[in-house]
Amino acid sequence: TYVGARAIVALAMDGKRVGVTAVNHKVIDNLLAEVQRAADEAGVTLHVAHKTDDVADGIDSLKSNDDALAAVGPGAVVGGTAWLWADDHAQGALDYLVVDEAGQMALACVLAAARAARNVVLLGDPQQLEQPRRGAHPEGTDTAALVHVLGAEQATIADTQGLFLDRTWRLHPTLCTFTSEAYYEGRLYSIPGLERQEIRGSTPFAGSGLFLVEVAHEGNQASAPEEVDVVDQVVRSLLTADVQWVGRKGDARALVADDVLVLAPYNAQVAALRRRLRNAGVQRVGTVDKFQGQEAAVVVYSCTSSSAEDAPRGLEFLYDPHRFNVATSRARAVVIVVASPRLFEAECRTPAQMRMVNGLCRFRELARR
Repeated sequence: TYVGARAIVALAMDGKRVGVTAVNHKVIDNLLAEVQRAADEAGVTLHVAHKTDDVADGIDSLKSNDDALAAVGPGAVVGGTAWLWADDHAQGALDYLVVDEAGQMALACVLAAARAARNVVLLGDPQQLEQPRRGAHPEGTDTAALVHVLGAEQATIADTQGLFLDRTWRLHPTLCTFTSEAYYEGRLYSIPGLERQEIRGSTPFAGSGLFLVEVAHEGNQASAPEEVDVVDQVVRSLLTADVQWVGRKGDARALVADDVLVLAPYNAQVAALRRRLRNAGVQRVGTVDKFQGQEAAVVVYSCTSSSAEDAPRGLEFLYDPHRFNVATSRARAVVIVVASPRLFEAECRTPAQMRMVNGLCRFRELARR
């Protein structure tokens, strides 16, 4: 977002007609808000607009496709979903179309929107969860655009294909080491200062890094009461009076409920966790898919299923490396995985399944218990 926004400002300052699109309006507005901040930093005035009703300060709200296309011009930045840019009247309207979260957006949608521009910039992470789809598309076009460009077996972009942003502004170096090794071919590093991020106080999860809490249970599929009990205990140990959060600048403050993100792969487990944690004031509880793009000081991930055989939608869903990467990389300092020991004994039948299970098993090797 930071780099993309500044690239957009540079293009607009050069008189280019720039459009922005993404999987939804929230992602678009987030990038446009950063574009506005980057323009203010550069001391330039840009016309930044978005075809939606709810926009950030400083961004014009446009009501129709006609209004949005009329706003396109040299030095202007206009945001809209693929429905705007796929309009026949939008064809050739832009010099550059920037696709944010291109690791999620389906190739079919990007191709439809791409007619609007002479150049397309794909901005995103191919190791994220892809966009949920209901429509049927020809084979190959349902994959994410960035995955299509890289190839399904390639984790990071080659120097001949584009730019790899090799610094994280979120992950403590201990978390980054795991994430980089497991998902980014060892190419990802933390910026200086992130090593200061930690939890202090009388909790078993003080410090920073990876923690594993194993909970034995049998026959659980989409919900696990035993894990709900343990997650409740974990969260309450974090939200005691003397537990503090220390940021990357070394500033310490009390750890509050909003600093804790609780995730699970299945809606049934999420519902049970929400009911239990409501009294603790923890409201950031949801599926991994819902909280993609967000962050917190601490992430607690309840794996839920008792074993690979018990997992609804199969091993490919529960052990999906994109899902586990998104879950664990939401954390700034501490990741706590709550899981049945039998999940680490999955019977893999193909090399692809082995690669899927690797992430969770490597986490166990590196985690404190």
